[in-house]
Formats: sequence, structure tokens, C-alpha cells
Amino acid sequence: MRIFHSRISAIAAETVVLLLCSQTHALARGSQVGHDDPAGRIDRLPPEVRTAVIRMCRDPPLAGQYFATYIDNSRVMRLHFEHLHCGGQAAFCREDTCLRQEYISSGGHYHLKKSYYGRNND
Repeated sequence: MRIFHSRISAIAAETVVLLLCSQTHALARGSQVGHDDPAGRIDRLPPEVRTAVIRMCRDPPLAGQYFATYIDNSRVMRLHFEHLHCGGQAAFCREDTCLRQEYISSGGHYHLKKSYYGRNND
């Protein structure tokens, strides 16, 4: 009977170790879900802004971390085109300036307020 309990204890200990190892692996993989991906940044833009940006690119656009910034309690959205990549086909910068667009939220939708070239922040 003593051998039986020893084997059960050993099996239980191995099971606990395996569970802890697999949980750590799952947590490591799960933590990557929170990381931002460039295509996902475009997907999270308001629909009217997302549509306008997608039309500017032949290839699916990829946005850098600071492509869209918000000010005035998210009433104003500023797009920084030096952080937008369209498969290398669209050039939104010239010399040391890049395209900027400002959208204003009104009535639950964002509307283009102005487009201009501003200093490149790269």
C-alpha cells in the first residue's frame, strides 16, 4: 500500500509541475494578444476615417503607433502620415515635411477639417 501512495504522490507532483509549466506558457502566449499590430490600428479608426485612409493606399495600409493621435477629449483626431505604410507605393512625405490631416468629431462622426504638410516627426 505504501508503494501505491508513493506512486500516486509522484504522479500528483508531476501533474502539478506540468500544469504550472503549461499555464506559464499559456500566459506568455496570452500576453501577446494585448500587443498592437499595425493593421489593427487601422481597424480601430472610426469608419469614415478608416475608409478615407484605405482609399489612399493600393495595398492594405499599416499604421505605426503614433499614426492617429487624439486631443481635446478625443474630439480632434490628428493623422501623422509619416507613420502610415502602404506597401511602399504611396509617398506622404516630401523633404522634411509629411502629410497631416485633422478630423473633428461632430454628431458622432469624424469629418475632415484640414489637410496640410507638417514637420516630419520620425
